[in-house]
Amino acid sequence: MKKILIFLSLVSMFMLISCGGGASSSTDIVITGSSSVSPLMFKLAEKFEEVNSNYTVTVETSDSTIGVQDTINGNNNIGMASRNLKEDELPSLDAYLLCQDGIVIIANKDADIAQISEEELYNLYMNNTAIGTVTKSISREDGSGTRSAFTDLTSIGKENPLPATVEILDGTGKVKTSVMSDASKIGYISLGSIDDTIKPLAYKAKGQNEYVQASVENIKSDAYKLYRPFYIFTKKGVELDEGTKAFLDFINSEAGKAVINENGYVAN
Repeated sequence: MKKILIFLSLVSMFMLISCGGGASSSTDIVITGSSSVSPLMFKLAEKFEEVNSNYTVTVETSDSTIGVQDTINGNNNIGMASRNLKEDELPSLDAYLLCQDGIVIIANKDADIAQISEEELYNLYMNNTAIGTVTKSISREDGSGTRSAFTDLTSIGKENPLPATVEILDGTGKVKTSVMSDASKIGYISLGSIDDTIKPLAYKAKGQNEYVQASVENIKSDAYKLYRPFYIFTKKGVELDEGTKAFLDFINSEAGKAVINENGYVAN
């Protein structure tokens, strides 16, 4: 399905003229959606509440599609997605590009692998072709924005469905835990979720001569090819309450952008 990037300013989001919908009160800000965006959103919420103690931000983790559905149905103030918004979702949403985030191929710390090419990655997932002692692959569930972006960027599962040999897990945390427990597995997660419990692999896309590590600098320079947008959005035609306006304004401030950059993402 055709995907479209949306670049709406926060100002336009604040100037909505209709009313209704959203969370239960102007002091409660409910944010739902992508498990890849949520770690960053927790950090933003924490910093926001430090200087806005009259507001309470609740971040509920699910996936990008649920975040979109919650927003359309008026079950949140703000939705989160780790993929481009779909053509049939756009008429119902006012969206803002939060940042760019890398998708990182991860392995167990004890695995005998440090880098992977696009061809090797495809063959492991689609043909179950081992890479040394790495013999198993993990993907995310349907509805995951990270899976959607991973498919678009690698063509894995695009023309043909993923084979039964691929383990399907819902949520970034489960992918990390599974890779941590088995040196024969690889998976993929957000750059912002990388820590010292797993090994990030350098990646070589088709047409590249060298393997490139995922980093903010390499995403900015386009040297690292596995990256995608993070979006936040509100319901179109709904007047934003003061709490939601204040939080969106914070995200777009220098303080908000500093939180984004400090946590391994590329601020808009």
